Amino acid sequence: MRGKLEYPSGLIELVSVEVEMIDPEYRELWLGYDYTCPGGEYKSTMAIPITDSAGMAHHFFEGLVEEARRLSEIDGEYSEGLGFFLSNKSSTFFLIKNLCQQVINVLSMEGPLEENRLYIDLSTTGIHFKDPSKSLSGMDFDKRLKVFMNRAKEKISQGFYTLAADDLEKARALCSNSPIVYKFLGICHRELGHLDLALEMFLRAMDLDDKDKDTYLYLEETGFFLDDMEFCENILKEMLNLYPDDIRGLVELANVRYQMGRDYMSILDKAFSINNDETREVILQTFVFKRSKSQNPEPRLVSARDVSVMMGVPLETIKGLVKMNRIPARETGQRGEFVFDKDELKAWMDVYNRYGLMNNEIERAKDKFNGHSDQGMALLT
Repeated sequence: MRGKLEYPSGLIELVSVEVEMIDPEYRELWLGYDYTCPGGEYKSTMAIPITDSAGMAHHFFEGLVEEARRLSEIDGEYSEGLGFFLSNKSSTFFLIKNLCQQVINVLSMEGPLEENRLYIDLSTTGIHFKDPSKSLSGMDFDKRLKVFMNRAKEKISQGFYTLAADDLEKARALCSNSPIVYKFLGICHRELGHLDLALEMFLRAMDLDDKDKDTYLYLEETGFFLDDMEFCENILKEMLNLYPDDIRGLVELANVRYQMGRDYMSILDKAFSINNDETREVILQTFVFKRSKSQNPEPRLVSARDVSVMMGVPLETIKGLVKMNRIPARETGQRGEFVFDKDELKAWMDVYNRYGLMNNEIERAKDKFNGHSDQGMALLT
């Protein structure tokens, strides 16, 4: 009599696979995949050398099993323990093998790959083994585009900018003339610190007739980080031709002109005459009084104690203003020590006094920080 059938101890369920990238130069197929195993539920990616389809499929499954074994802390050889629980093993293997063969075939075709519809299809495809309705392979290009854009928006909202950029690159492959794709790519690259790429993406969005004011502001902000004030001024003037009463645009233009050493108070006055409360709020949130080295190569420095005497407020209040990012301060290299540039400080005092911000900020700093001198400094950069 046969013994009782026992299930393998390391049960793996492959849930889905998705093409992340086809790299013709390095001859690699990058697959993303979801699976469950005794260690839990996982998302992962794998680079598969492009050789023959059967070898590529075996490479994928062997890599998956090894990864699951490691994550689940299970010992033993592939043949001894870890079984797949898929829709069925043979058909799952066949589907991935078939995908690999299609990649091999498309790379042998002539002509630019980015114009090859089959290449675009393969670069944005995926298979969901548990719920075929979620398979990208069963969706037309328009539906895939919506999937990638929705995923990218969600990831941006969560701060996962690298993952969002991956989805946006797939969206760009499907629709290379969509300004919103380039705008979101610009946002991701800006947040990741890739400022040159961000600038390129925002400019491309505008070339595709994106005239939204937030796109202008993203572009100007990137130029500001790159210390190109003339570029920023031109972008803001173009924006204000379309949105002449936009408070954020006016304050940003005033900030740029301040950085360039030009008249800026008249622009702040205009913003204040349109909406004084919003102007105050935007000044507090965005106006940068600290100048870059290129704009202010020889700062005239004074100590925090000098500023305390000059303003007639306690030293702890000055420290509190620094912690609140309300006063332009510079690090000295010593813990808890900072200095101020006279010209930057004068501009800050002029603006805060002129628009009724100074007294409130001083009172807030007094209430929050006086008597807590041991707290760390949060310096403007």
